[in-house]
Amino acid sequence: MNVKVIFFVVGLVFGALAVGLEIGAHGLTGGAPAAADFATQAAHLAPGTAPIDPGTVTRPPGIGISYLALVDGLLLFVLALEGLSVIVSQQRAARIQGIVTLIVSLVWVIVSAVLALVALGLLLLMIGLFVAVPFGTIVYLAKWGFFPVAESAAILSLILLLKLIWGGALVVANPRFLVVKSLVVWFLLSLVLQVVLSFLHGLLPVPVVSIGDALWAIVTAVVALVWAVITLIGAIPAVFKAAHSTADGT
Repeated sequence: MNVKVIFFVVGLVFGALAVGLEIGAHGLTGGAPAAADFATQAAHLAPGTAPIDPGTVTRPPGIGISYLALVDGLLLFVLALEGLSVIVSQQRAARIQGIVTLIVSLVWVIVSAVLALVALGLLLLMIGLFVAVPFGTIVYLAKWGFFPVAESAAILSLILLLKLIWGGALVVANPRFLVVKSLVVWFLLSLVLQVVLSFLHGLLPVPVVSIGDALWAIVTAVVALVWAVITLIGAIPAVFKAAHSTADGT
Protein backbone atom coordinates (compact mmCIF):
# COMPACT_ATOMS: atom_id res chain seq x y z
CA MET A 1 0.00 0.00 0.00
CA ASN A 2 1.21 3.54 -0.79
CA VAL A 3 2.83 5.28 2.20
CA LYS A 4 0.71 8.39 1.62
CA VAL A 5 -2.46 6.33 1.75
CA ILE A 6 -1.32 4.72 5.01
CA PHE A 7 -0.70 8.09 6.66
CA PHE A 8 -3.98 9.41 5.27
CA VAL A 9 -5.90 6.49 6.78
CA VAL A 10 -4.01 6.84 10.09
CA GLY A 11 -4.88 10.55 10.19
CA LEU A 12 -8.56 9.87 9.59
CA VAL A 13 -8.58 7.16 12.26
CA PHE A 14 -7.11 9.51 14.87
CA GLY A 15 -9.48 12.26 13.76
CA ALA A 16 -12.43 9.89 14.16
CA LEU A 17 -11.14 8.90 17.61
CA ALA A 18 -10.97 12.57 18.63
CA VAL A 19 -14.51 13.26 17.41
CA GLY A 20 -15.79 10.06 18.98
CA LEU A 21 -14.23 10.97 22.31
CA GLU A 22 -15.81 14.43 22.12
CA ILE A 23 -19.23 12.92 21.49
CA GLY A 24 -18.78 10.32 24.21
CA ALA A 25 -17.44 12.80 26.77
CA HIS A 26 -20.98 13.40 28.02
CA GLY A 27 -21.09 9.81 29.22
CA LEU A 28 -17.51 9.69 30.48
CA THR A 29 -17.62 12.72 32.80
CA GLY A 30 -20.01 13.47 35.59
CA GLY A 31 -22.15 11.14 37.60
CA ALA A 32 -19.85 11.01 40.62
CA PRO A 33 -21.55 11.81 43.95
CA ALA A 34 -21.19 15.35 45.31
CA ALA A 35 -23.31 15.00 48.46
CA ALA A 36 -20.77 16.43 50.91
CA ASP A 37 -19.99 19.49 48.79
CA PHE A 38 -23.66 20.17 48.17
CA ALA A 39 -24.63 19.80 51.84
CA THR A 40 -22.01 22.37 52.81
CA GLN A 41 -23.08 24.90 50.19
CA ALA A 42 -26.80 24.41 50.84
CA ALA A 43 -26.29 24.89 54.58
CA HIS A 44 -24.73 28.30 53.91
CA LEU A 45 -27.54 29.38 51.61
CA ALA A 46 -30.52 28.08 53.60
CA PRO A 47 -29.57 27.02 57.14
CA GLY A 48 -31.87 24.49 58.72
CA THR A 49 -33.61 23.45 55.49
CA ALA A 50 -33.01 20.53 53.17
CA PRO A 51 -35.06 21.16 49.99
CA ILE A 52 -33.01 18.55 48.10
CA ASP A 53 -31.62 15.26 49.35
CA PRO A 54 -27.79 15.58 49.17
CA GLY A 55 -27.56 11.88 48.35
CA THR A 56 -29.15 12.53 44.94
CA VAL A 57 -26.62 15.21 43.92
CA THR A 58 -24.01 14.20 41.34
CA ARG A 59 -21.45 16.03 39.22
CA PRO A 60 -22.81 17.20 35.83
CA PRO A 61 -21.23 15.97 32.59
CA GLY A 62 -21.25 19.35 30.85
CA ILE A 63 -21.84 19.96 27.15
CA GLY A 64 -18.82 21.99 26.04
CA ILE A 65 -16.63 19.05 25.08
CA SER A 66 -19.40 17.29 23.15
CA TYR A 67 -20.15 20.49 21.22
CA LEU A 68 -16.56 20.53 19.93
CA ALA A 69 -17.66 17.62 17.73
CA LEU A 70 -19.76 20.07 15.71
CA VAL A 71 -16.59 21.77 14.51
CA ASP A 72 -14.28 18.77 14.43
CA GLY A 73 -16.83 16.42 12.86
CA LEU A 74 -17.34 18.74 9.90
CA LEU A 75 -13.59 19.27 9.66
CA LEU A 76 -13.04 15.51 9.61
CA PHE A 77 -15.60 15.14 6.84
CA VAL A 78 -14.08 17.89 4.69
CA LEU A 79 -10.54 16.60 5.19
CA ALA A 80 -11.67 13.10 4.27
CA LEU A 81 -13.15 14.40 1.02
CA GLU A 82 -10.11 16.55 0.28
CA GLY A 83 -7.93 13.51 0.85
CA LEU A 84 -9.76 11.49 -1.78
CA SER A 85 -7.21 12.83 -4.24
CA VAL A 86 -4.66 10.64 -2.44
CA ILE A 87 -6.67 7.55 -3.41
CA VAL A 88 -8.53 8.46 -6.60
CA SER A 89 -7.97 10.97 -9.39
CA GLN A 90 -8.64 14.64 -8.63
CA GLN A 91 -11.30 14.82 -11.34
CA ARG A 92 -13.26 11.92 -9.88
CA ALA A 93 -12.79 13.26 -6.34
CA ALA A 94 -14.16 16.66 -7.38
CA ARG A 95 -17.34 15.10 -8.74
CA ILE A 96 -17.93 13.26 -5.47
CA GLN A 97 -17.08 16.20 -3.23
CA GLY A 98 -19.64 18.66 -4.56
CA ILE A 99 -22.91 16.82 -4.01
CA VAL A 100 -21.82 15.08 -0.80
CA THR A 101 -20.54 18.34 0.70
CA LEU A 102 -23.79 20.09 -0.20
CA ILE A 103 -25.91 17.48 1.58
CA VAL A 104 -23.72 17.14 4.67
CA SER A 105 -23.20 20.88 5.15
CA LEU A 106 -26.96 21.48 4.88
CA VAL A 107 -27.58 18.90 7.60
CA TRP A 108 -24.79 20.46 9.66
CA VAL A 109 -26.36 23.92 9.41
CA ILE A 110 -29.64 22.60 10.79
CA VAL A 111 -28.06 20.54 13.57
CA SER A 112 -25.70 23.35 14.64
CA ALA A 113 -28.54 25.88 14.77
CA VAL A 114 -30.75 23.57 16.83
CA LEU A 115 -27.98 22.68 19.28
CA ALA A 116 -27.02 26.35 19.65
CA LEU A 117 -30.60 27.11 20.70
CA VAL A 118 -30.61 24.14 23.08
CA ALA A 119 -27.41 25.37 24.73
CA LEU A 120 -28.81 28.91 24.91
CA GLY A 121 -31.95 27.68 26.65
CA LEU A 122 -29.85 25.67 29.09
CA LEU A 123 -27.62 28.67 29.81
CA LEU A 124 -30.59 30.96 30.50
CA LEU A 125 -32.09 28.34 32.82
CA MET A 126 -28.83 28.02 34.74
CA ILE A 127 -28.42 31.78 35.14
CA GLY A 128 -32.06 32.20 36.15
CA LEU A 129 -31.74 29.59 38.89
CA PHE A 130 -28.30 30.75 40.02
CA VAL A 131 -29.45 34.31 40.76
CA ALA A 132 -32.69 33.19 42.44
CA VAL A 133 -31.22 33.08 45.96
CA PRO A 134 -31.56 30.97 48.01
CA PHE A 135 -33.72 28.13 46.73
CA GLY A 136 -33.10 28.65 43.02
CA THR A 137 -29.38 28.72 43.71
CA ILE A 138 -29.68 25.49 45.70
CA VAL A 139 -31.47 23.83 42.78
CA TYR A 140 -28.74 25.09 40.44
CA LEU A 141 -26.00 23.73 42.70
CA ALA A 142 -27.72 20.36 42.93
CA LYS A 143 -27.92 20.07 39.14
CA TRP A 144 -24.87 21.90 37.81
CA GLY A 145 -22.83 23.28 40.70
CA PHE A 146 -20.05 20.71 41.00
CA PHE A 147 -18.49 20.36 37.57
CA PRO A 148 -15.96 17.49 37.14
CA VAL A 149 -13.02 19.75 36.28
CA ALA A 150 -10.27 17.13 36.64
CA GLU A 151 -12.03 14.50 34.52
CA SER A 152 -12.82 17.04 31.79
CA ALA A 153 -9.21 18.26 31.76
CA ALA A 154 -7.96 14.70 31.26
CA ILE A 155 -10.35 14.11 28.35
CA LEU A 156 -9.49 17.45 26.72
CA SER A 157 -5.77 16.64 26.97
CA LEU A 158 -6.31 13.29 25.26
CA ILE A 159 -8.43 14.90 22.54
CA LEU A 160 -5.69 17.47 21.93
CA LEU A 161 -3.10 14.71 21.53
CA LEU A 162 -5.34 12.86 19.08
CA LYS A 163 -5.87 16.05 17.07
CA LEU A 164 -2.15 16.75 16.81
CA ILE A 165 -1.47 13.22 15.57
CA TRP A 166 -4.42 13.57 13.20
CA GLY A 167 -3.10 16.80 11.70
CA GLY A 168 0.49 15.58 11.50
CA ALA A 169 -0.45 12.34 9.73
CA LEU A 170 -2.55 14.17 7.14
CA VAL A 171 0.24 16.63 6.38
CA VAL A 172 2.66 13.74 5.84
CA ALA A 173 0.10 12.04 3.60
CA ASN A 174 -0.46 15.15 1.53
CA PRO A 175 1.53 18.38 2.19
CA ARG A 176 -0.99 20.15 -0.04
CA PHE A 177 -3.25 20.42 3.00
CA LEU A 178 -0.94 23.20 4.26
CA VAL A 179 -1.59 25.18 1.08
CA VAL A 180 -5.35 25.17 1.60
CA LYS A 181 -5.60 28.16 3.93
CA SER A 182 -9.23 27.52 4.88
CA LEU A 183 -8.38 24.04 6.20
CA VAL A 184 -5.39 25.35 8.15
CA VAL A 185 -7.48 28.13 9.68
CA TRP A 186 -10.24 25.67 10.48
CA PHE A 187 -7.86 23.26 12.18
CA LEU A 188 -6.25 26.06 14.21
CA LEU A 189 -9.69 27.38 15.15
CA SER A 190 -10.61 23.92 16.40
CA LEU A 191 -7.54 23.93 18.63
CA VAL A 192 -8.32 27.45 19.90
CA LEU A 193 -11.90 26.52 20.78
CA GLN A 194 -10.63 23.54 22.76
CA VAL A 195 -7.86 25.45 24.54
CA VAL A 196 -10.24 28.24 25.58
CA LEU A 197 -12.70 25.65 26.89
CA SER A 198 -9.89 24.13 28.97
CA PHE A 199 -9.01 27.55 30.39
CA LEU A 200 -12.64 28.24 31.27
CA HIS A 201 -12.90 24.92 33.11
CA GLY A 202 -9.71 25.64 35.02
CA LEU A 203 -10.05 29.36 35.78
CA LEU A 204 -13.72 29.78 36.71
CA PRO A 205 -14.89 29.03 40.26
CA VAL A 206 -16.26 25.48 40.34
CA PRO A 207 -19.90 26.51 41.07
CA VAL A 208 -20.09 28.53 37.83
CA VAL A 209 -18.00 26.30 35.53
CA SER A 210 -21.20 24.78 34.10
CA ILE A 211 -22.34 28.28 33.07
CA GLY A 212 -19.04 28.99 31.34
CA ASP A 213 -19.14 25.55 29.75
CA ALA A 214 -22.62 26.16 28.31
CA LEU A 215 -21.64 29.64 27.12
CA TRP A 216 -18.66 28.26 25.23
CA ALA A 217 -20.82 25.49 23.82
CA ILE A 218 -22.98 28.21 22.24
CA VAL A 219 -19.88 29.89 20.78
CA THR A 220 -18.70 26.55 19.39
CA ALA A 221 -22.09 25.79 17.85
CA VAL A 222 -22.22 29.24 16.22
CA VAL A 223 -18.71 28.76 14.80
CA ALA A 224 -19.78 25.39 13.40
CA LEU A 225 -22.94 26.96 11.99
CA VAL A 226 -21.04 29.74 10.24
CA TRP A 227 -18.49 27.34 8.81
CA ALA A 228 -21.21 24.96 7.66
CA VAL A 229 -22.94 27.84 5.85
CA ILE A 230 -19.66 28.81 4.17
CA THR A 231 -19.09 25.19 3.18
CA LEU A 232 -22.65 24.93 1.86
CA ILE A 233 -22.28 28.05 -0.28
CA GLY A 234 -18.92 26.86 -1.56
CA ALA A 235 -20.36 23.49 -2.56
CA ILE A 236 -23.05 24.93 -4.83
CA PRO A 237 -20.74 25.92 -7.73
CA ALA A 238 -18.98 22.55 -7.44
CA VAL A 239 -22.30 20.74 -7.85
CA PHE A 240 -23.16 22.73 -10.98
CA LYS A 241 -19.68 22.18 -12.39
CA ALA A 242 -19.88 18.43 -11.74
CA ALA A 243 -23.34 18.26 -13.33
CA HIS A 244 -22.10 20.18 -16.35
CA SER A 245 -19.10 17.89 -16.73
CA THR A 246 -21.32 14.82 -16.49
CA ALA A 247 -23.70 16.21 -19.11
CA ASP A 248 -20.77 16.84 -21.43
CA GLY A 249 -19.51 13.31 -20.82
CA THR A 250 -16.14 14.47 -19.46
